[in-house]
Amino acid sequence: MASAAHGYNDMEVSPTFDPVMKRARETTLPFYDPKAQCLFDGYRTLPFPFESVGLGSEEEPLQLDIQRVMSFEEIVRVSRSSSSVTKAKDQGVDLLPEEVIKELESAWGGPNVIKTVTLKAFMLAGKVKV
Repeated sequence: MASAAHGYNDMEVSPTFDPVMKRARETTLPFYDPKAQCLFDGYRTLPFPFESVGLGSEEEPLQLDIQRVMSFEEIVRVSRSSSSVTKAKDQGVDLLPEEVIKELESAWGGPNVIKTVTLKAFMLAGKVKV
């Protein structure tokens, strides 16, 4: 029996876009579930009591850069679907108001620009210890 866990906690697009996105992302932190801390830690603090199969191990997840071609619309959709953004919205707080979207769009280079996005991902994979 095997188990795997993977996720990503950051993205890189460009020197112009990244700091703007970072500022926007920082506004979401108060709305994250504390259980999500292991995601921010890149799964380095996630208990993973399985024998490694060479794809990361407890406290040492495999680091991955996953490249994906995305539109600005996709970036906004992914951002709006974040659990912290939806939780804030449920509490009456809009973390992505029009002025933030416009700032992100400008830093992106416009609404019709397609860019390569690098997701900073991590993974743990293992099998049951016997």
